[in-house]
Amino acid sequence: MNLIELKKVSLKINQEKIINDISLQLKKGQITTLIGPNGGGKTSIAKIALQLITPTSGEVIINKKIMRGYMPQKINLDKSFALSAIDFIGLAKRNFIVDNYFNELCDRLEIKKILNHRLHDLSGGQLQKILFLRAIIGKPDFIVLDEPTQYMDINGIAEFYHILNDIRNSQHCAILLVSHDLNFVMQKSDEVICVNTHICCHGSAESLIKNPQYLALFSKNFNKLENSNLQKTSTIKCDNFSSELSDEIAIYKHSHDHHH
Repeated sequence: MNLIELKKVSLKINQEKIINDISLQLKKGQITTLIGPNGGGKTSIAKIALQLITPTSGEVIINKKIMRGYMPQKINLDKSFALSAIDFIGLAKRNFIVDNYFNELCDRLEIKKILNHRLHDLSGGQLQKILFLRAIIGKPDFIVLDEPTQYMDINGIAEFYHILNDIRNSQHCAILLVSHDLNFVMQKSDEVICVNTHICCHGSAESLIKNPQYLALFSKNFNKLENSNLQKTSTIKCDNFSSELSDEIAIYKHSHDHHH
């Protein structure tokens, strides 16, 4: 079942084409991952799906009654505003209470000790976990996560993917994951969409790797990144990180042969 559908959506800002002729469907119980270069339009697509931006043309079909959860790529914090992490989370949910679900998520994210800390005192990885918890605590029907694992360590990334998969399975929500990082992509994504102003190609990660039209948008650094990732994967295994990590995260080889 489609929760949200974009039909031939385009966006121009100051006569600059941001995205062009984007069509996609976001279904219940499905994780869709947007990948592509910086400036390719991934965040704009996410904001249009959230109805935070109105497209220049095209149609957005959405059930007005669905609950939304949003984790932005970054937030600007005013250091004079002494808001604690737990108060910030509470802003996302009316009649917020600390319950078993909240405590379970805090345990899994390892953030109980920082809940009373001020937001601007948190590290980058800690703030990412608070933003993630804020996006999911209301059990929304549609979740958008923009660059969610930046600043997280490898164990934090692994647990993030486990939680995300559990939420998808238990709540049967639609999840839109946005990333520019081609080093790793989640194997459990139902669909991966490569965006560079338009949709270059889409499908499962496995099918895109075999796509004859597929080549690296980041070809200059691809070999360097690939070798680096192989070394990191080896280190993860040797250091006895989560044994399930390799099931949740995979090296993503991005290659397709056309111009934009």
